[in-house]
Amino acid sequence: MDPRKTPERSPLRGEPPPKTHLDRSTPLHVEVVSIGRELLRGRIADDNAPKLAEKLTRRGALVHRITVVDDSSRAIASALSEALARGAHLIVTSGGLGPGSDDRTLDAIASALTRPLTMHAGARRMVETAYRRLHEKRLVSLEGLNAAREKMCSIPVGAEPILNAVGAVPGILVRLSGGGTVLALPGLPEEAQAVLDEALSQLRDLFAQRHLARREVETATRDESVLGPLLDQLGEEFPAVAVQCQVPGFGRKDARITVNLEASGPTRGEAELMVEGALRRLIELAGGKR
Repeated sequence: MDPRKTPERSPLRGEPPPKTHLDRSTPLHVEVVSIGRELLRGRIADDNAPKLAEKLTRRGALVHRITVVDDSSRAIASALSEALARGAHLIVTSGGLGPGSDDRTLDAIASALTRPLTMHAGARRMVETAYRRLHEKRLVSLEGLNAAREKMCSIPVGAEPILNAVGAVPGILVRLSGGGTVLALPGLPEEAQAVLDEALSQLRDLFAQRHLARREVETATRDESVLGPLLDQLGEEFPAVAVQCQVPGFGRKDARITVNLEASGPTRGEAELMVEGALRRLIELAGGKR
């Protein structure tokens, strides 16, 4: 099978993607799409999504959803279109960019965004340089391009390739009208992190100038049913503070529930004040005991 010919075409091709409107005064709304049948079958763990979510959260983004889909054009394109319909500002995919016939992410992005694939000179240079480097290190037997490698150089019209300093396949960045963005990363964790770091340097304009503050406190109980009403009241009194508890279960006698408080604000001081206020109130509600 010629890897440049994709056997699956998304039924979404021809339908314009929903418009995304980005308000840079508010946190960036992000969805992550992990791609691969091996993830759905439980053959490997999804190491990418938690690390991507953590890094984006540290930048002040709000990750609303992590989706795992099969490596088919239909499934990937549907996931992208649904995320856009929900108003996601940034959609990050991982996996499906390689030279194999089952790597269909580029075709799916083209389908979801109604943009044709085209050979990109910058992506071609990146792929040629990568295989030259790998050949010099004797990690591949041939340098240069073949049909399978050319597949990685055809990206949606208007997209830009993102340098992959670790592997061969570039990441892909597509900016949409209204300010939304789709970022496609390789599936291998070390490559995904390298391409994400490279892309974030180009995406500073997406992130609102907000600061994140966190506090963690260990409670005196391991019974979530006792703590729950207190956290509900805290959430009502401090709606701008995200309240989450980590429940260790009853397997360890010395284990206690940990409560995490998190808030973002236009300045670090304002974010810290919100979190500190919520923490003091939680201690009051719990009777002054942690």
